[in-house]
Amino acid sequence: MEGIDLSTTQTENSDGSDEAKTGDSFGSDDRMEVSDSQDGSDDEQCTMFNGKPYKDLELDDLSNVVFKSVEEAEMFYLHYSVAKGFSIRKYKLAWNSDNIVIIRREMVCAREGVRNKGKKNRVCEEDVEAGLKDRLIDKTKKANKQKVLHRSDVKDSERSCRGKKMVKPVSSRSRRLSRQKCLAQFTVKYDRKKGGYYASSFRTEHNHPLTRLVHRQFMRTNRLVKEHDIAQVNALRKVSIGTARAYEFLVHQAGGHEFVGFTIRDLYNRVQEENNKLMLDGDAQCSITWMNMKAIRDPMFYCLFSVDVKGRLANMFWRDGQSYTDYCSYGDVLIFDSTYKTNMYGKPLVVFVGANNHRGTVIFGSALLVDETEETYNWVLTAFLASMQQKKPVSVITDSDEAMRKALGNVMPEARHRLCAWHVGKM
Repeated sequence: MEGIDLSTTQTENSDGSDEAKTGDSFGSDDRMEVSDSQDGSDDEQCTMFNGKPYKDLELDDLSNVVFKSVEEAEMFYLHYSVAKGFSIRKYKLAWNSDNIVIIRREMVCAREGVRNKGKKNRVCEEDVEAGLKDRLIDKTKKANKQKVLHRSDVKDSERSCRGKKMVKPVSSRSRRLSRQKCLAQFTVKYDRKKGGYYASSFRTEHNHPLTRLVHRQFMRTNRLVKEHDIAQVNALRKVSIGTARAYEFLVHQAGGHEFVGFTIRDLYNRVQEENNKLMLDGDAQCSITWMNMKAIRDPMFYCLFSVDVKGRLANMFWRDGQSYTDYCSYGDVLIFDSTYKTNMYGKPLVVFVGANNHRGTVIFGSALLVDETEETYNWVLTAFLASMQQKKPVSVITDSDEAMRKALGNVMPEARHRLCAWHVGKM
């Protein structure tokens, strides 16, 4: 098994966040309390923040509040949305120039904006104006009343619409509109002096009805299958109790469906997610076993991988004997490119490519990475040079990725770095 290095170098990830030195902290125990309050005829239990109910908070109430991290700010807005009666969505995220510290985070109401216009089931504008609207049939739906176009009308119109301007008709399976241009949002910015994040914008007005208290357990942001719940369900499944019966047991244990915190569909999705994790871990071990088998068959095969702090597979680089022979002959020019998480594992695939004397494509090596940061690119470039006996290329062609450019400057400072003409044309 010559040439294979199955090391277990651990990669440490630093969050780069600073703890708050001054100001109030959201995570302190004296900041949150639970009390009973009356709101009209509703008798509900409200979560308090600084002695004030979440649903009554304004921007002035957060003037002296400093969040230690972005996660604390997101958790605060989550509690506020549950108390108010709406779902939230993470919207914008801004980093500093070094891509180390998050300097701005914005969260909005789930009904912010408008629905994106799709490209399916389009008909030409001329046919619509010529009388296609006359063939629309009104159908009453439970959610809303909309006009629906027959599929036969859509097919007939598509045959005569080539070369004409296309418009989108009303879909035959229209969904209820969930976006209503709501302006409610919450934004935090990083303050270096305070050592944390402060609320820079906090809009509380909504242009749509809010969810009533009896229905808030069905809101998307209020449904979460916790670790102890999934552990209990897995224990019941081991004794041949199905997921549906396990959910009914949790409902009985909590005292009703409104106290469980999730629906049965959420539980099914979480169980499937846990099963996928087991399959992925098995796939990682299978890939390492496959690399060992390749090393037995090919004496010049080379493989190097690393694991994270939890012992899971992080990065993996490999190349065979033919790739080494091709690099020794045609390795003066190296094309270094990565695809953005197009596989089921969500890992970027890096391919080292060159060209032979017949202008044919030859592959020098491949790698699966955990992310696309400068540290990860340093690791894969170092592994590539180690597999090629430290033979460095004369020129390297990449895209416009900044982390990739810095990694090349660290590992291959003598190489001439050029940008791909296709990516230059896309700028």
